[in-house]
Amino acid sequence: MDIKITPCALHGNMEIPPSKSYSHRGLIAAYLGGGEAIGVGESADTCATRECLSALSEKKPLFANESGSTLRFMIPIALALNGEVEISGSERLMERPLDDYFKIFDEKGITYKLENNTLYAKGTLTGGDYFIRGDVSSQFITGLLFALPLIKENSRIVITTKLESKAYVDMTLDVLKKFGIEITAEENTYVIKGNQKYQSETYTVEGDFSQAAFFLAMGDVNLTGLNKDSIQGDKEIVEVYRRMGMEIEDTENGYRTNGKALKNIEVDVSQIPDCVPVLACVMAVSEGEGRIVNAARLRIKESDRLEAITKELKNIGASVIEGEDYLIIQGKKSLTGGVCSSHNDHRIAMALATISPYCTNEVIIKGAESVKKSMPDFWERFRQLGGKADELNLG
Repeated sequence: MDIKITPCALHGNMEIPPSKSYSHRGLIAAYLGGGEAIGVGESADTCATRECLSALSEKKPLFANESGSTLRFMIPIALALNGEVEISGSERLMERPLDDYFKIFDEKGITYKLENNTLYAKGTLTGGDYFIRGDVSSQFITGLLFALPLIKENSRIVITTKLESKAYVDMTLDVLKKFGIEITAEENTYVIKGNQKYQSETYTVEGDFSQAAFFLAMGDVNLTGLNKDSIQGDKEIVEVYRRMGMEIEDTENGYRTNGKALKNIEVDVSQIPDCVPVLACVMAVSEGEGRIVNAARLRIKESDRLEAITKELKNIGASVIEGEDYLIIQGKKSLTGGVCSSHNDHRIAMALATISPYCTNEVIIKGAESVKKSMPDFWERFRQLGGKADELNLG
């Protein structure tokens, strides 16, 4: 599906959808404890986790679709419960790194092979130390945090590098605690008692700050459904936007924003990588030079997001320099618009829509259906704020 956006001012009220990250975690913990997760989002990624859990009960092959969280969470959980796993996904997903698990498999005597976009693994997780890099993906850590309490022996997860996206691990620990799982966090280490049982609890998913990052920058918008005491790492985007001069007012259950950043700054995105596409777009129409640094992990997401957002911003008239792990953006008052691609990446598509009011001509986004990965109703929400987004058939 291709979308043609006719630039116009956006404004109105928006209830932010449930957190995709918390939806994954709530579904898994509720499954393991025989409880319930309510308010769960209906993104393609969340549905992949739900369907994998159903397949897990029946000891059937798992399909993670395009969800990195589903893939990396389910592998150790399936091994802990069933002693084996067969899991597949899209070609791009199965190209994303799994080496940290492969190293563990070699150490624990777990046999495995990856072929035809399918991972086959058989063996038993045992107690002891699990050494994991912290600068590739926190999803490996979360998968083990879910699985290791289920095995008989005590174990430790030892982080061997700086832990990036730490907030996602904290979110996992938050959910585990609510379901009665005890894990002790020490310096660079998580200590896990074995033979634990998940309690049956009802878990309610809160609103998603990574999705709020788009709507905060769209215009005069009143956002609701957000927990301002949330430990979500992407909540930091609110303060980043404020530092850029955007007027964001706290309300009872969210924020009121004028959606316009005034000046560019330097932002270390090592802890908020999912916000990079929209942040780059906001910088493209803010005054001065903006810098996004410590962004190397963006290259192993749904697309190479540094390359993708650089290319598409240039396509609509922005000034961007791409480095190995950074972007340098010279802000302009407006952009030209034009034809661009989502790169089959939901956050690229949504970021380009966010910047469309600052374009002098139409913005055409090819592959706009990619938003289904995290927010299937994004285009309806965009129109709810007055956005003019029409489906096209470009062939």
